[in-house]
Amino acid sequence: MKIKKITAIALSAAVLSMSTFTAFADMINENLDVNAKDSVNEENELKSRFMSYKGVIKEVSDYHSGDGAKMVAIEDENGLPANIIITEDTYVINRDKLAEGETLTVFYDAMKPMILIYPPQISAEVAVVGEIDLNIKVDLFNKDLVSADNFLKLNVSEETEIVSENGSKFEGELYNRKLVVLYGVSTKSIPAQTNPTKIVVLDENEPIILSEVVVNGKILEGVKPIQKDDGVIMLPVRAVSEELGYEVGWNQEAQKVNVGDLLSFEIGKDNYTMDDTSGIQLYAVPTLEDGITYVPLSFFSEFLNASEAQALNSQVVITKDLGI
Repeated sequence: MKIKKITAIALSAAVLSMSTFTAFADMINENLDVNAKDSVNEENELKSRFMSYKGVIKEVSDYHSGDGAKMVAIEDENGLPANIIITEDTYVINRDKLAEGETLTVFYDAMKPMILIYPPQISAEVAVVGEIDLNIKVDLFNKDLVSADNFLKLNVSEETEIVSENGSKFEGELYNRKLVVLYGVSTKSIPAQTNPTKIVVLDENEPIILSEVVVNGKILEGVKPIQKDDGVIMLPVRAVSEELGYEVGWNQEAQKVNVGDLLSFEIGKDNYTMDDTSGIQLYAVPTLEDGITYVPLSFFSEFLNASEAQALNSQVVITKDLGI
């Protein structure tokens, strides 16, 4: 009996560690499967911010932690159970259909701690009751509107409906926010590209507080990112560049910084020079704060060959093959 239960726990944990995307439109499932196999490798799965779990609802009961909260018992296609917590803060599509026998797909934040109990207990940030005619992606998106796991790139048009959770029109930046993306056909590229039908912004009133900088898996002690009002993340150029293997020089009189042998810029000017090619813009000027020079996060991917430069939870994560 104990062996059977341990096996069930292991299988349940394996299911919960799967990747984030979930397809609902039957007509393009084949296309989406190709995208998944080509673009989501094991490394990207580990970087995914949100993961999904799908099953059939077996029971719906009140949850003790708050008014209107529900505990939903489900079983997946393998017969493995899970308990889903849906609160008033959970963004739910088709909430009125929440009942036994319906399918339920939930998305949860993989960065948040999970209680190690069986059946697993999942706090849902997004839930979909039943099947819908569109695909859904829940994730953080960078400045180029590419998801954190590099699976999907959004090509937003005037036809894209962009709203906050309460349904009102959202006109702010989509960068570095938790988004629920509803979309149809996507390309077979890496990342897949799509013209989304609807985008729901989950964190309009919940800005992400960044506290750490991680370079190649190492937390840089005493190094803090800052975030401007327009959402641009700025990092100390010396600390990060030196961790990536570049020497950094400073010309006090000219207020000029040199990174390596070929890259330079001046404080307050969005004009970067790389290998004698000047006039490169990142749409964010280098700034001097308390004697420390800050540059935009995109600086490290654009100029220093970082393969990853993004915000994940409270961390700014930068990864680079030091052999490059």
